[in-house]
Amino acid sequence: MRGGRFGFSPAVAMLCYAALMVAAVGLGSRPVYGCYSRIFSFGDSLTDTGNYVRLTSSGRNPSPYGAPPYGKTFYGRPTGRASDGRLVIDFIAEEFGLANVTAIQVGTGMADFQHGANFAIISSCANNASFFARRGLDITPFSLDTQMIWFRSHLQQLTLQNAGGGNVLSDALVAMGEIGGNDYNFAFNKGVPRETVRAFVPEVVEKLAAAMEELIGMGAKAFVVPGNLPFGCSPLYLQRFRGAARSEYDARTGCLSWFNRFAEYHNRVLTARLDDLRRLHPDVTIVYADWYGAMTSIFQAPAKLGFTNALRACCGNQSVPCGNAGCTVCDDPSTYGSWDGTHPTEAVYKIIADGVLHGPHASPVPLASTCSPS
Repeated sequence: MRGGRFGFSPAVAMLCYAALMVAAVGLGSRPVYGCYSRIFSFGDSLTDTGNYVRLTSSGRNPSPYGAPPYGKTFYGRPTGRASDGRLVIDFIAEEFGLANVTAIQVGTGMADFQHGANFAIISSCANNASFFARRGLDITPFSLDTQMIWFRSHLQQLTLQNAGGGNVLSDALVAMGEIGGNDYNFAFNKGVPRETVRAFVPEVVEKLAAAMEELIGMGAKAFVVPGNLPFGCSPLYLQRFRGAARSEYDARTGCLSWFNRFAEYHNRVLTARLDDLRRLHPDVTIVYADWYGAMTSIFQAPAKLGFTNALRACCGNQSVPCGNAGCTVCDDPSTYGSWDGTHPTEAVYKIIADGVLHGPHASPVPLASTCSPS
């Protein structure tokens, strides 16, 4: 467990520790400040805070993620987030007293990255085009390779700026995704058989682990690593495979069981690999973020958590997708499980973030507790 970032006298340290324990037991959502100086975030559309929209802004068909009603719930305007408001990474940043983790393509100078940088890209895969080409697939995505190139350049600038001030990664939190889901989604969209896509999983996880090893070599000491979501519950999949046999559905949730079992398999392979990394690097904090478990709790008891439309999309429909002119939008996104058929609403992201930060959807410890004095 990581210690505090500042020096305390024993008496003050004990008072701070007591205050943190009260927060953890009685006020689970109370923010924890003064721990991580920055957050560096990687991932795909579940984490991107503006990179994809900026990268595609000069094309003939601007991204719908940069158009209303995206962002309507919290920001009141589109921000490049593929949701109606904040994402898990935003809630984590708030928890640690960091105002904003600026998208690397959005910031205009180093002053914009005082609290970290976000390298995630909507539609990004863990693997690059060569991975898919070797399997006879014409898929040319943004990838984790691109994000790592951006990160290396950014770290070099930070290091020059911080000359003589120590390793800027040593007191940062690195958020590794979610990433990898699109490696599977794009293949499923191409009609690749399920078992063939299942064989991708070890290489997807290894790609993520290799990036973590490189970051640890650069000085990173703390990671939060999300697993896949239960994408068998997404309106997009439910619509696309609506002709599936009755046995394909989970009677309790209404979700497509096979796709959720696929996500569970990815998550088992990932957690096993994270255990390996913990053994190899006992001085590094690695928290597994169980996004799957947190979101599944919604589908298992939606009314209890205020969701009256857990398996439906708030924005868009079959004929007019969200973000396109004339799209329909629900009155209250907080009652919906999906914002646009693919991505969760801010309300769902808030539940996921709370479960990761304060438990029970994190292991071996809740993320917020990594800031408690040891």
